[in-house]
Amino acid sequence: MINKHHQTDKGNKIATKMFYFLIISLIPMFSIIIIYIHNPTSNILNYIALRANDLPAIYSQNTPVFSKTLSLYVKTAPFTAILLFLNTCKNLRLKNDKSPWQLLKINIFFTFFYAILIYAFLFTDTELTSSAKMLKLMSVNIILLSFFYISLHSIIFIFSYLYFWFCIGSYRSFKEK
Repeated sequence: MINKHHQTDKGNKIATKMFYFLIISLIPMFSIIIIYIHNPTSNILNYIALRANDLPAIYSQNTPVFSKTLSLYVKTAPFTAILLFLNTCKNLRLKNDKSPWQLLKINIFFTFFYAILIYAFLFTDTELTSSAKMLKLMSVNIILLSFFYISLHSIIFIFSYLYFWFCIGSYRSFKEK
């Protein structure tokens, strides 16, 4: 009983650390948003967008500089997740209710899902104003566009962290049995 409470407490600490790390990793994104609101022709944002012009991006023709800059920052989400993972990996454990082979099968499916997620949002060019209705709606104004990029960064960050956690957990499960 005490061990289960201790594991729950550790899990809560890791979740709290993950939340704070995510908030801290969003600060540069909020800075970009504030800079753009105050000065849409900012030299810094224009320079960043120009340098990132050759990279695939999810962007809006309505606000190309703003969307290219935020899209570039979204690409940092897996790296910030790796930093957090390296900081917390010693304390991570998966529940022992599944066999290592079941974990391996789940890990393989999650790897495919994660690869599709990363490819679709980080390695493809998508223009929002000519996309599906929901994506077109996101490109209507800066507020919705900001919400879209913040959500995208957060989702990629969380799934990247979970992917690394699950890989290490599966490895440890095989190692223990």
